[in-house]
Amino acid sequence: MKIAAVIAEYNPFHNGHLYQLQEIRRRTEADLILVMMSGDFVQRGGPACIGKYTRCQMALASGADIVCELPVYGALGSAEIFASSAVSLLNHMGCIDYLCFGAEDDHPEYLERIAHVLAEEPRIYRDMLQEALREGLNFPAARSKALCRYLQDSHCSDILSMPNNILAIEYMKALHRTGSRIQPVLIKRRGADYHSTDASRIFSSATAIRQCLEHLPHHAYKDSRTLDQLPVPAMTRQYIQKYLASKGLLSANDFSLMLAYRLLDPGLDLMRYVDITEDIANRIDNFKNQFQTIEQFTELIVSRNLTATRVSRCLFHILLGHEKAILSRWKAADYSGYLHVLGFKTSAGNFWKGLPDNLKNQLVMRISRDSRRLTGSGQEMFQADLYASRLYRQTLSCRYQLQLPAVESEPLVVMDNQS
Repeated sequence: MKIAAVIAEYNPFHNGHLYQLQEIRRRTEADLILVMMSGDFVQRGGPACIGKYTRCQMALASGADIVCELPVYGALGSAEIFASSAVSLLNHMGCIDYLCFGAEDDHPEYLERIAHVLAEEPRIYRDMLQEALREGLNFPAARSKALCRYLQDSHCSDILSMPNNILAIEYMKALHRTGSRIQPVLIKRRGADYHSTDASRIFSSATAIRQCLEHLPHHAYKDSRTLDQLPVPAMTRQYIQKYLASKGLLSANDFSLMLAYRLLDPGLDLMRYVDITEDIANRIDNFKNQFQTIEQFTELIVSRNLTATRVSRCLFHILLGHEKAILSRWKAADYSGYLHVLGFKTSAGNFWKGLPDNLKNQLVMRISRDSRRLTGSGQEMFQADLYASRLYRQTLSCRYQLQLPAVESEPLVVMDNQS
């Protein structure tokens, strides 16, 4: 049996994602496609616009066979943590043949060359990186400059300016560092740029689609015709319409009051939290009395050395209580100990039988039952995911005056192949 994997957010699922799943099936001839998907919070530093179970349904209805949840410490991590944790979870399965990912560049050998330098970090490269950092460049810019110098190729800066290229390199780096048997498969991205806000194209970006949805009045969600022009697959459109008719979108600013409360705690030790340096902690302290919303506060904290995405991730690490010590323990355990299955197709039922016994004991399908088996960092990751999901649901409930069931009662998504 050939099994291909893809690491994704599907925030929300769009035509580019459908194309990617179709290409994966065509190019690898995979019998199963497994998706490692971010849950209720995503790597850009904020909540997913639509809940994880609905996004799981979108993926299964569009060609995926299994959807697992990337734990929130990985999903909200830097590009390196995001990729490393996801690749490690795939490695632990012991049966994944291919890791497929999109990139703006279609020269995998060049991306792999960069990935090997970053994985091995030769002394000369490290010296060049430190020199660029001393010049006052932020880390992404310093890394780009150092790589261009080390490889003696200015094309590096163009490659490293593209978000999907950066993640592609991180996936390759993680595969290289772990000596993985999984083969990388690069699929060139089609359509609009990652940050494009043009929603008129067939292959529009997730950013453009989210902005389209955010600009619609809430009462319009109940009219299925409202979404007719949305550039997403027809099946996705149905799931979005159904979800929004009964719930609604969430954005970073919906969590503003909770973060403001956290920042006013006189006992708050910012340096405990993931990705927060002394510089970031000082800037948060200096500006916290000017806090109005998360997006406004993010712009206050941004500096020459700090990108908005980095700052936003840090703020959500604080809000969700993500401690450096817990991440270190999970990393030391090779990101193992826990894997949450969100859903699968009935035809994928035999997949679970082939997993190593230790991983079977770490699988969570029914939350209330299976979570009792978890120990150590696996239990810590589960509790972090559970808290994140509860906070997401509580915010959704308050924002739209809803009565939502507890996340523990959310059923595993099992979809028939004909669905």
